[in-house]
Amino acid sequence: MVKCFYLGELRLRTSKLSADSSFMRELKRLLQALTSVSASDSLVSLLSDTHRFLRFANNTPDSNAVTTKPDLMQQLWFLAEKILRLTEGNNPADSLIRSARVLGSLQLTSPESPRRWRELQFGYKLLYRAALSLRLLDHAIQHKLLTDPELYQHEAVRRYADDNCPYRLNVQMPLVVAVMLLDSGQLDADAIALLTGNAGEQDASRSMQPNERQQYLSLSGAAMHQLVNGALQLIPYRGNSREEKQQHQLQQQNKINLIKQLLKAKKTGDITLSPLLGLPQVYSSMVLPGRQRYQYEALPKASLLLRDSVNRGQFPAIWVKHFLTITGIFPQGFGITFIPMQHDNAFAGKYELAIVNQLYPPTPAQPLCRIVSRNLQYRRGGNNCHVSIEHNLYFKPARVRLSVIPEQRLQAILAQLSADWEPGQVRRFIPRCWQPQQFFSQSEHQNLWNNALNQTY
Repeated sequence: MVKCFYLGELRLRTSKLSADSSFMRELKRLLQALTSVSASDSLVSLLSDTHRFLRFANNTPDSNAVTTKPDLMQQLWFLAEKILRLTEGNNPADSLIRSARVLGSLQLTSPESPRRWRELQFGYKLLYRAALSLRLLDHAIQHKLLTDPELYQHEAVRRYADDNCPYRLNVQMPLVVAVMLLDSGQLDADAIALLTGNAGEQDASRSMQPNERQQYLSLSGAAMHQLVNGALQLIPYRGNSREEKQQHQLQQQNKINLIKQLLKAKKTGDITLSPLLGLPQVYSSMVLPGRQRYQYEALPKASLLLRDSVNRGQFPAIWVKHFLTITGIFPQGFGITFIPMQHDNAFAGKYELAIVNQLYPPTPAQPLCRIVSRNLQYRRGGNNCHVSIEHNLYFKPARVRLSVIPEQRLQAILAQLSADWEPGQVRRFIPRCWQPQQFFSQSEHQNLWNNALNQTY
C-alpha cells in the first residue's frame, strides 16, 4: 500500500503561524460575502429569503415567511464583479495565473466538516466553478466550440483590465451569475429538510439512497427554476434620458436572457452550452470535499470519471478533452511528490515536495508545480517545475525507481518525513502525494504564483 502523507505527520522545519497574505484576506472576505448566514446581504441569505418570499407569494405555508421581495439582482451583479476582479488579469496569461491562484487557494483551504455545507457549496465550490467556467469559456471561444455568434462578436473587441468591456459586462458577468444560481434551489426549505433533516440531524455529506437523491435533485431543481423565473428582474434606471433608459433596459434584459439560456441548457443537456456550467460543476464536486467518499489521494482520478461521463452521454468527448487540457489530471493546489535530478542528470536517491500551481500542463498527466522543499526542508522562493511521469511518485515507474534505493537510505529519508514509519514496512511508505494544507496556512508559503525560474523533471 502506497501512502499520501498528511502534514500532521511530517517533521519538517516550520515557522510560527502568521497572518494570511493580502490575497487570502481578500478571498476570505469574498467567501464571507457569499456564505455568511448572519449578514442579510450575503448571497446565501438573499437566496434563502427569496425562496421564502416566493413561497409566501405562492401561498405556500412557511413559518419563516418573507413578505417583502429581497433585492437579489443588485447583489448578484455586485458579487459577480468581485469574482471577476479575482480571476481576470491584464492579459490572457495574467488571467490564467489569477485563476490558478483562486483554484489552488480554494483547494488548499476548503473545509471538510459537513456542518459547513453552505460555506462549501455556495463559497468554495461556487468560486471554483466560476473560475473554471470563465477559463473554459475563453478556451471554447478560442477553439470554436460554441455556436452563438454574439459571444464571438463580444470577444473580438475584448479589452482586458477594463471594467466597461462589453465581453466582461455582457458575457462574463452573466456566466458568473448563472454559476451563482446553479445550486440556489438547495437553499429552499424543502430541499434543506431532505438534506439535513428538519432539526439538522442528518449528515449533509452522506450518500443518499437513489430515490432520496432523485427527490432531492427534483426539489432543488424546481426551486432553482422558480427563483430564476420569479426573481431575476431589471434594475431601475436612474436618469432622465429616455434613450439611455431604453439602452440600459435592453442590455440588462440581454444579460438576464443569457443567464436563463445557460441554466436552461444545463437542465436540458444542450451540448452547445451546457458544458460551460456542467463540467466545472461535476469536476468541483469531485476535487473539493463534501462527500463521505472523498479521498485526497484519489483526486487525480476525477479525470477518469469525466472520461466515463462521455460513455454515459453526459458530456461530449471533445468538451471533456479540452477541459482536461486546461486542468490536467492533477487539481490546482494538489501536493506532488517527485524524484529530483542530480547535477549529472541522474535520478536522485530521494524525493521532494511540490504543489500544482499552473493551468495548461504540457500533457494532462505532467503537472506544472512550485517546488516547496529542498532536502526535505520547507523552502520559500522555490522554482516552478514540470514533473514528468518518470519522476512523479503518483505513478508506478517513479515509485519502482525509488523502491530500489537501499533500505538504509530509505529509512533515513522516512525518518525525516514520518513520525510513524516502521523499519519492516519501508516500501509502503513511499508517498504518492502529500497534503499541503498546513504548509499553506502560513502566509510566507502562500505566494505560490509569483514569477519563478522553471525546471523540468
